[in-house]
Amino acid sequence: MSSDKKPILGIPTNIITGFLGVGKTTAILNLMKNKPADENWAILVNEFGEIGVDGSLIQGNDSKQQVFIREVPGGCMCCAAGLPMQIALNQLLSEAKPDRLLIEPTGLGHPKEVLEVLSSEHYRKVLSLQKSVTLVDARKLSDTRYSEHDTFNQQITIADTIVGNKVDLYKSGDAEKLAEYVAQVCHPDTKLIFAHHGKIPSDEFDGNTSFYHHQAHGHHHHHHH
Repeated sequence: MSSDKKPILGIPTNIITGFLGVGKTTAILNLMKNKPADENWAILVNEFGEIGVDGSLIQGNDSKQQVFIREVPGGCMCCAAGLPMQIALNQLLSEAKPDRLLIEPTGLGHPKEVLEVLSSEHYRKVLSLQKSVTLVDARKLSDTRYSEHDTFNQQITIADTIVGNKVDLYKSGDAEKLAEYVAQVCHPDTKLIFAHHGKIPSDEFDGNTSFYHHQAHGHHHHHHH
């Protein structure tokens, strides 16, 4: 294989983030309903995260469904240079040989660090980072426990697509508040859509992430620990 040819594209990989209770499990379950029958999918979660604890997804960990789920033990995906995460990810990739990989990094450290591990040279040949999708409940924006939380802001700033979920429960002005917030803190290319019950169109997950592009432009709104 000559080096000037494009390498075989890696496994399409999406990061799906959002604070507890925003509806990520439902969003992933909905996404799985639309999974092409002939594809193997793999999902990496944290054992202490919402999905690991939730169980409804884990119980569907069924090779007949062609969905493989692996939990990262110990609750931290990216500390210690991401070793537990990398071991779990490597095992998952060799076991599932997936056509798509979903990663839900709640409780696994900062999403930006998780993305940095996934975009490292080691994985760049294996994974093709697709859009990062962040679910937000716009009703929480007025709560400083969210708006001033480093991880929340990272979830927003790494997102290619922000989903204002549970839109059916918003009061007037909530959606506009989220749109203003996104306009203030996000890269101009960030897309904002609204959904109820985690129903996100499958095509929102396709297309390359602009994470590298954001990094190259030093688009930092948060501080580092």
